Amino acid sequence: MVPGEIYSHNEIKRYSRKSQVRLSSPGVTRRIWIGDMKFLIAGLGSIGRRHLRHLVALGQEDILLYRTHRGTLPDDELSGYPTETDLSAALNHKPDAVIISNPTSLHLNVAIPAAEAGCHILLEKPVSHSLDRLDELQAIVEKECGHVLVGFQFRYHPGLHQVEKVLSGKQIGRPISFRAHWGEYLPDWHPWEDYRRSYSARKDLGGGVILTLAHPLDYLGWFFGEVEALWAFAGQLSDLELNVEDTAEIGLKFVNGVIGSVHLDYNQRPPRHQLEIV
Repeated sequence: MVPGEIYSHNEIKRYSRKSQVRLSSPGVTRRIWIGDMKFLIAGLGSIGRRHLRHLVALGQEDILLYRTHRGTLPDDELSGYPTETDLSAALNHKPDAVIISNPTSLHLNVAIPAAEAGCHILLEKPVSHSLDRLDELQAIVEKECGHVLVGFQFRYHPGLHQVEKVLSGKQIGRPISFRAHWGEYLPDWHPWEDYRRSYSARKDLGGGVILTLAHPLDYLGWFFGEVEALWAFAGQLSDLELNVEDTAEIGLKFVNGVIGSVHLDYNQRPPRHQLEIV
């Protein structure tokens, strides 16, 4: 079997279950054969380490780490893995796939060289903190025939799959409006570090509540299609010591006529994430 290719259930049953990944997408569940691949993980904060644990759980053993050693977590979990501190040296190991989980503003510094090297890419959301160089990444990916997956994992949430099923089946009629609300208290996210040092709190690293809690903006597009118009108010409104927005109120109108709003904040205790559709 060829790594990365999609196979039928019967084809996969003829092979070991060791390296199968079960993926759910709108209306379909499928298995993708990973096979023996070399993985490079760039960025070993809490999310990068979660990706590492998932690869190990899937039976993957050929894993390389690219690190700058600027993280705030202990290194015990990472001992024993080959590590490079230079990206060119890391890519010289010829990884098949690169997982990019470093701070948002640094994503493309890894993604573009990885794409040039012909690697498949799992890129944490958002793709970047600005639109600069996105056309460059797209052109390279198209030329090298690589695959890029952005980590909007809420598209695999069983509850949201049920919402999509209800909407597409018109079980509640034609949707008219929505209200998405997501509030969290930023200092509670990483108890082991000063929240002011986290990428979510720093403009230079691509932080801010709109980029960090962008999942509703993605799944609303999944449900309702393209956005026709929007308005937004956002700012640093709380007493948290940040140089990014901690509160945002965003209004959206979709091409199909659905209207609604998204509220995002770093200030709410206890946290709450909910969606209402009328």
